[in-house]
Amino acid sequence: MLCEPLLDSFPALRTQDAEELHDWLQSTLAVRRLDLPTRNDMFECAINHCQLSSISLSYARYGGAMRANLENNDFFVQGFPLTGDGEVEWNGEVVAVRPELGGIAGAPGSAGNISYNGDFSHLVLKIAPAALVHRLSILLDRPVDPPLQLIGPPRSTNAAAYGRLVRFFAQELEQRRGGLSALVLEELEDAVILNFLFANRHNYSEMLEGAPRAAAPWQVRRAVDYIEQHWAEPITIEQLTRITETSARSLFLLFRKTHGVSPMVYVGQVRMRHARELLSRPAPGTSVTKVGFMCGFSNMGTFAMKYYGAYGEKPSDTLRSHRK
Repeated sequence: MLCEPLLDSFPALRTQDAEELHDWLQSTLAVRRLDLPTRNDMFECAINHCQLSSISLSYARYGGAMRANLENNDFFVQGFPLTGDGEVEWNGEVVAVRPELGGIAGAPGSAGNISYNGDFSHLVLKIAPAALVHRLSILLDRPVDPPLQLIGPPRSTNAAAYGRLVRFFAQELEQRRGGLSALVLEELEDAVILNFLFANRHNYSEMLEGAPRAAAPWQVRRAVDYIEQHWAEPITIEQLTRITETSARSLFLLFRKTHGVSPMVYVGQVRMRHARELLSRPAPGTSVTKVGFMCGFSNMGTFAMKYYGAYGEKPSDTLRSHRK
């Protein structure tokens, strides 16, 4: 059993004031409502918080039973119980939380109700969506489209191992504050982000774990060849059905079976991949606007939004980092 508390060199809050606790939890973890049935003279909360470039780690001991409502967060989050127990109603599913069960994860837009007993303490990990999507796009070697979505509770064995990694990171931050090199810190942070994708179930889990998709029938191969050759030109479903000699419904079903997306989403992925290649190897005079238009985007705001969603960075950042 690890000694508590964790991250003690990063004190954030010490209070017996429920309103003060609520304000901190609301601004940091999107807690909208907080209920502390314990009398104020028995309630004593301690929170430590360490903010890094793409993630943050918080240690919290509430010093009394508590209930809270969380909603409309704009980050990925996972809690790792250290002591005590409780219950989480997360997106309609009720899950028990105890140290031996690992942690519960949530995605941007998640909502839930939590209930912890008086002995409860935990680590809470927050990850910026851009960092997680960027790492996933590198693993997949393709844009993240459709968006990353969590599916159900974490796998228990993976979640337990992930919890050990996160607690190790917290210990290293505590023991070597000021002693971790920038390189080591960056690598540990990346490991935490990377392993979130393997510890939790989501709509890209099968791809990451290497589950093979069905072999593409000739209609899909022909459509893919056409898309790769004509990505910079207008492409319609009518064109694809004509060259594949099949119906739109059949083509949709075949594409989803072999690539996991619809034909037009696949077109968007190919164009986004070419956009990244053009921005990463810019010719003289290359601009985000030129690349966006070349890849079929008439609205640069839409292009920037989709590019950010696919790679976790702005197209202008990609271009800037690769200019010589």
